[in-house]
Amino acid sequence: MGTLIGHVIPGTFMLFWGWWWAVGCILRYFSCKKSGARYVSTPTFQNVCCKGIISRLPVESVMKVILSAVASLNELIVFRPVSSISIEQHATMYLFFLLSGVVDLCIYYGLHLPSGSSYGAMVLAFVMEGLLFTSHVHGRPELDAYIHQLLVYIIFLTALVIALEMKFKTSILLGITRSYLTMLQGSWFFGVGIILYGHKQPSFWDHESHTLIMYATLYFCWHCAVHLILLVLFTLGVWYYNRKHGDLEYTSHDATEDVEQNASLLESSTKEEDSELKVH
Repeated sequence: MGTLIGHVIPGTFMLFWGWWWAVGCILRYFSCKKSGARYVSTPTFQNVCCKGIISRLPVESVMKVILSAVASLNELIVFRPVSSISIEQHATMYLFFLLSGVVDLCIYYGLHLPSGSSYGAMVLAFVMEGLLFTSHVHGRPELDAYIHQLLVYIIFLTALVIALEMKFKTSILLGITRSYLTMLQGSWFFGVGIILYGHKQPSFWDHESHTLIMYATLYFCWHCAVHLILLVLFTLGVWYYNRKHGDLEYTSHDATEDVEQNASLLESSTKEEDSELKVH
């Protein structure tokens, strides 16, 4: 990942993923408002581009597995000639997101994993990513360490929000925050890549300058503002369309959630049966 393209790849992955979640959250919220159903968040969201059976396919989970596998192989094969421990770290990061996608697919195809497994795998992936990136803030020039430190903050905060969302699934704010932080992580990957590798030498970015660290902080705040503005504009657009046409439809759940709920019900019924046996 020690190149501009090495930061663009995970940045694009996170931006796509964040917007996928944002669109799913917002469309589901307004669809639930229209139908009177209760909003319930899910770890994955259905395909909004197609209807019918195709919309029920686990597109997000499949893309997570494919993109993670491609990115991991890219690190190990393309960047391998410049051997570095960071290559193994980045490949390991992608591995955990790949495993998260595998858990999603196992649940989708009927493997009765414990309730919340999909959320748990996603939390683990972000925690591992944050842990691996903590090594990027030591033994490096001050600017390099600082902009990676901002990235670490976003990653761990995302993991925390997803863990809270697993507990409070009816909160639209947690779902939107998950999307927002993932998009922010994606665009800041671009920012880190451009600051470190997007300029010819000698670069404007003096890695030991405190003033330029202040500039980096300013740019990070602009990233935060832009994503918030885009989310607000998209939400207003969906609200206006729903008010004008009233034909907005989006399922209040996804197939992964159906299977997890069935597994949860099975666990509950088993516990009740065990309790009855003990009483008798």
